[in-house]
Amino acid sequence: MFICYIYFTRIIQVAVPFQWQWLYQLLVEGSTLAFFMLTGYKDNPSLQLPQEDEEDVQMEQVMTDSGFGEGLSKVNKTASGRELL
Repeated sequence: MFICYIYFTRIIQVAVPFQWQWLYQLLVEGSTLAFFMLTGYKDNPSLQLPQEDEEDVQMEQVMTDSGFGEGLSKVNKTASGRELL
């Protein structure tokens, strides 16, 4: 894609007559915009879908369960200070 961009800009520089120099600038700017948009779209990792295996999903579940609240129970206290289980 890069080589096509370079060749295109060089060919239109030679092919466009001097009195139509504005057309050359328009074509160069348009091709530059198209080049960067296509490059960004093709190589942007945030646009790619994640490829998760079943093993990765299971590992995420293991890593998120910390065991901090394991074995704990809630105790409610009444106004008199007694504990209710």
